[in-house]
Amino acid sequence: MNKFLVTIIIPTIELEFSAYVPNNKKVGTIKKYLLNISYELSEGTFNKNMNDVLLLDRDTGKELDCNMYVKDSGIKNGSKLIFL
Repeated sequence: MNKFLVTIIIPTIELEFSAYVPNNKKVGTIKKYLLNISYELSEGTFNKNMNDVLLLDRDTGKELDCNMYVKDSGIKNGSKLIFL
């Protein structure tokens, strides 16, 4: 399978949603994709750019490296990611 189902949590606006992310893309590409989804789901409330937010793995608390591929970043099915 080449996609992972992850949960995105945005505590500042109390939004949580699930999305499929391809494992052969870089985390930076996925971050941009997830920011666009967040903007749409929040009806414009969450309007941040790439440099304004951190993408963290909830289980480890570590920031995900934008230059790393998703498959090498520790993201897997069921991962919970947080935008701060």
